[in-house]
Amino acid sequence: MGTWIKETAKAIYLMEGGYWISKLSKYPSKTNPDEQVLNISAVRSWFTRTDYPRAMTVSLTGPEPSPRPAPPKPPEPAPSASASTSSGKIPRAAIDIIKEFEGYAEQLPDGRVRAYADPIHGWGVPTIGYGTTKYPDGRKVKQGDIINREQSEEYLIDHIEQSTRAAMERIPTWSQMNDNQRSAIYSFAYNLGAGFYRGNGFKSITAVCDSPQRWKDRAWITEQFSKYRNPGTSAEAGLLRRRKAEADLFLS
Repeated sequence: MGTWIKETAKAIYLMEGGYWISKLSKYPSKTNPDEQVLNISAVRSWFTRTDYPRAMTVSLTGPEPSPRPAPPKPPEPAPSASASTSSGKIPRAAIDIIKEFEGYAEQLPDGRVRAYADPIHGWGVPTIGYGTTKYPDGRKVKQGDIINREQSEEYLIDHIEQSTRAAMERIPTWSQMNDNQRSAIYSFAYNLGAGFYRGNGFKSITAVCDSPQRWKDRAWITEQFSKYRNPGTSAEAGLLRRRKAEADLFLS
């Protein structure tokens, strides 16, 4: 069964199988007491689904629909060796800043998350949790997958451990960096690729790594990080916030 949109007196819902799976609440208008308003930006994600809604119903006097019941909790996967031993290798600040900017999506009413379409590549790259596209056992994330918050962090740590840490440790000045500096570089690498160092188009961030004598130069460090923000795109504002946060962490 596909999805559809239902409007009630209180909200607009994305419906599936008789239950709502996403909800946009209405709020009283500040300028007109006879009107209600809602933020419809989230509706865009409804139409990136392969089963995007093709119909809409309106019921302004009927009861509000119920959220879809949570499915049975899947068995907890055995922690991978890398995830269970990585706490001493990957600074906590690295995990926290990556989680902050990757976001925890698409969240369900019970606190777990299910797979969502990549904002750029759509369902060609199903994504889950904190930006995970492949599980520690090598399986790719697929539409319909559901995991909890603990699993989301475990998979994030495993990705850093398996795909990023070795490349970072090859940076000649890595041993001179403190945990916050390493955390900032981990976040940059998680976002733009672990092979950035001395890579094409990464001259400025490479200069940051190669210039310990300038690591306390706030203006210069911030300027170098801020260059990687995709100017002129819809992602620029968010990327600039991330780059500034990484620069601030590197300088702390």
